[in-house]
Amino acid sequence: MVKGVNKTVIEVNNTGSKMFEKIVLYVTPEYGNLSAKQLRRAASNLVLSFDEVKSYRSLRSREKKKKIITFSAIGLLTSAIIVTLLIIL
Repeated sequence: MVKGVNKTVIEVNNTGSKMFEKIVLYVTPEYGNLSAKQLRRAASNLVLSFDEVKSYRSLRSREKKKKIITFSAIGLLTSAIIVTLLIIL
């Protein structure tokens, strides 16, 4: 049986995901008359909201903040030790 012959389909080839190379979206008939630009924008928003890249980026961001805090603490501690040594000597 053949289904969906008259459906509007959006195929996303560049997903930005390591796991998925292609996403196929079937547009609801009532929104099939939107412009290609509007459909493309809606598709990319949907893909980004479900993609692991978003969570990966936030994880990278948290790790980056932890590193900055750690290096700042190490730098502050090193400065305090140097100042203490200069005062003692």
